[in-house]
Amino acid sequence: MASWNPPHFAGVEYRVEDEVAIVTMSHPPVNGLGLPVRCGLVAAFEAARRDARVRAIVLNGGGRGFSAGGDIREFGTPAATASPALSLHVHPVIEASDKPVIAAIHGFAIGGGLETALVCHYRVVAGDSKIGLPECKLGVIPLSGTQRLPRVLGLAHSIQFILEGRIVPARTLRDTKLFDRVIEADERHVLCVALELAREKMGTTSLPLIRRLPVPPCDWVQVVAEARARLAHSDAIENECLNAIAAAAESSDFDSGMAAARAIYDRLVASDEVSRQRDRFFQSRQIHRKSC
Repeated sequence: MASWNPPHFAGVEYRVEDEVAIVTMSHPPVNGLGLPVRCGLVAAFEAARRDARVRAIVLNGGGRGFSAGGDIREFGTPAATASPALSLHVHPVIEASDKPVIAAIHGFAIGGGLETALVCHYRVVAGDSKIGLPECKLGVIPLSGTQRLPRVLGLAHSIQFILEGRIVPARTLRDTKLFDRVIEADERHVLCVALELAREKMGTTSLPLIRRLPVPPCDWVQVVAEARARLAHSDAIENECLNAIAAAAESSDFDSGMAAARAIYDRLVASDEVSRQRDRFFQSRQIHRKSC
């Protein structure tokens, strides 16, 4: 039973049940991580941190899915880069939680949505959920995804996954470290399993973070060289994305890799090519809507 209902945070619903704070992204239609949701997430996790009755946190999405990433309604506006930013502010708040954080994923976790799930301590997912980091199609890179995904999927798999902009059912990643539990059931059951896991992990003093994992051993120079050869006739954005992924393997630690990836991201975001690619994306969406 709910024990406490704090004020509603913009774009985020918050309730506490049996020592577990349930933080629900609620921003239809796809829980885009726009400014209101980013602010709401920071406020909700700070509330959970302060409440002595909360011993674990479950993060989920309301409606159709977990989150489809950046809110396209903000693209090209000041709100897209306003503080709190996703990787600079929101993700560190989640990672800094000393209470277990479990992501309960149904429907989809795409782009920044998947990156946000990757900063949680544990991930429970419905097997038919759509998973992907398709940012290359918009002319940018999945900033923190270039550093965390190789740590759970391996370098070669991550390069293929990110550069091809793959969106796949979560069950196809069952045998990887990406998810802790893959559930062949509906949204309600996924939340129930996440709550069970949250209660199981209460009191855990050493919480796992993907950022602490090493990239699985491989001849990363050869892996990157082979991937770059396949991109010889491709566009510059994919090559820049490959550089960011390679930084996960060649950097001495996670923060160094993130710094390299952020420099690439900032350069791309400021480029004319990104603006052109973003315009092409919106034009294709308008054409699709007219044809439906």
